Amino acid sequence: MKQLIFLIAASLNLFLFSCNSNRQAQLTSDPSEAKEIAREAYIYSYPLLMGYQAQYFTTMPGSPGYRGPLNEITNDTVPADHTRKDVVSMNGDTPYSAFGIDLRAEPLVLSIPEIKDRYYVFQCIDLFTHNFAFIGTRTTGTEAGDYLFVGPGYEGEIPEQKFTKVFHSESQFVTIVGRTQLKGKADLPNVLTVQKKYKLQPLSEFEGEKPKSAPDPNWIPLNPKEFENANFIKYVNFYLSMIEPFHPQDTSALKRFGKIGIMSGKTFDSTSYTPEVLEAINEGIKEAQTEIKNKAENIAERVNGWNMLNAFGSREFYNKDWLLRAAAVMVGIYGNDKSEAFYPVAYVDMDNEDLDGSKHRYKIEFTKEEIPPAKYFWSITMYNKHADGVGGYMNENEINRYLINSTTEGLKYNVDGGFTVYIQHDSPSSEDEKANWLPAPDEPFYLMLRVYGPEPSALDGSWEPPGVAKNDPNE
Repeated sequence: MKQLIFLIAASLNLFLFSCNSNRQAQLTSDPSEAKEIAREAYIYSYPLLMGYQAQYFTTMPGSPGYRGPLNEITNDTVPADHTRKDVVSMNGDTPYSAFGIDLRAEPLVLSIPEIKDRYYVFQCIDLFTHNFAFIGTRTTGTEAGDYLFVGPGYEGEIPEQKFTKVFHSESQFVTIVGRTQLKGKADLPNVLTVQKKYKLQPLSEFEGEKPKSAPDPNWIPLNPKEFENANFIKYVNFYLSMIEPFHPQDTSALKRFGKIGIMSGKTFDSTSYTPEVLEAINEGIKEAQTEIKNKAENIAERVNGWNMLNAFGSREFYNKDWLLRAAAVMVGIYGNDKSEAFYPVAYVDMDNEDLDGSKHRYKIEFTKEEIPPAKYFWSITMYNKHADGVGGYMNENEINRYLINSTTEGLKYNVDGGFTVYIQHDSPSSEDEKANWLPAPDEPFYLMLRVYGPEPSALDGSWEPPGVAKNDPNE
């Protein structure tokens, strides 16, 4: 009965919002209003745009980063390296089991085997890049389980008693990023064995019936350059049709956005705007991009040159802070909640100067007490800034080393139990330094420190990572 009342209320709200949207569908003729709305709408929509790009490239045959169709688990058979440009700031510690699911036809079931010998996590992300669910060592444990995903507006029966847990998504499309810990190169066959046991199937098939199917999504052919002008609206409108009924937090903003043509499923027609309004929308977009970039570069409290990043989470975590949400996507789309993984990011050295492999050599000296406090593992990964001047990808180098982590073979420790990471473009001269060398590009770069399963000292701020210090000759 409660479910019936909820569905009736949701349908009524959707009808009322639709009526209100129709009344607000008149495009503004005021350039100043259009500019301000575009600025706000772009910040709100930035995660949708970047998510569209990621999901399009990974599910569209022939596109860069193609992995496979929706509703099909795709497993990495090797860890990510410099060739992977699916999204910015990918990790190389945990081969991904990344895939998109489409809940329009019916719910889907993700089945996980017992995993007791290594850390794993399945992070579940809606179209706004909200982390709405986690399955893994930290949250659901090491036992086998079946997990049901239900999309918005689903009216069928949900047999909750059959499942370890039931998750409800705000959007029909969901991105799921599975990570299975790799304990060194020799451990890869063990990871692949675990991956083969992950299973995804429609609810009807899980119950022994014929699965249902949804129509083709009819993706809009992607041109990322269109994200930089008023054409961004057509991509947003496409994804909004996958998010109805809208969350109450967003309804008033979406009504306002309708004044520049942002409406669920609406076709974008540039001829509907005056040249002055179109120019104003483009100016608003530029302002929004600058705001997002500035926030991304100063996204967290800085400690010893590290941005102590805590910028990923659920809708409740963001609480309408759309700028933080957008900046988090720019820094590293699909990041985990801090309780799952803590991501300090360094763009500058201890002198507050931008990290640049063409100008300096660097080092990070960890005492035994400063080693990242992780229940599962830690790593430090090198990235260039090729994506947008802030975020980027792993750096190609002569020894094919993209990171140093808890299981790095041959890492040299000091007598006191600490160690030093040497960061520079050219190979160090001594063998000990080569063992701890993290190759840098001959250009600006940034570092991301990952702490999987952060201990309380990492969560409460009492642990501080040592800064990146210049290590030039004669210094």
